[in-house]
Amino acid sequence: MNDYDEWKELFPLLKGVYKKLKAEWYKGMDCSFSVNQTRMIQYLDRQSPMKSTDLAELLFITAGGVTLIGDKLVERGLIRRNRGEEDRRVVYLEITDEGRRYIKSFEESDEAIIRYMSERISPEDLAHLRRIFTLFDD
Repeated sequence: MNDYDEWKELFPLLKGVYKKLKAEWYKGMDCSFSVNQTRMIQYLDRQSPMKSTDLAELLFITAGGVTLIGDKLVERGLIRRNRGEEDRRVVYLEITDEGRRYIKSFEESDEAIIRYMSERISPEDLAHLRRIFTLFDD
């Protein structure tokens, strides 16, 4: 088998692993949020307020996409919008106390996924994965 064929076999495996990890992560969580909604809340938990343009860059989406995602999170009371005082065109997004409470549930899911992976992967294999994933993170 040549390299190309091996890579073609690898992609379905990667997709399967991603699906399993995602399912494990979402166990017991409110699954009504999309991945980008979840990531936006996580970014805002780390640094709040943030400009919507900065969030768009981090999420690899358009400013319009941030607006749509933000609308849903504002509606649920997890974030709020503020206009810049110096420049009213600038929109800042900020996590609310309710959003912070929601983020706490992620910690439990993170622990569950780490437990799930550590039961299946040896420390040596984990080191190999870290090295391999680092190659793709250039």
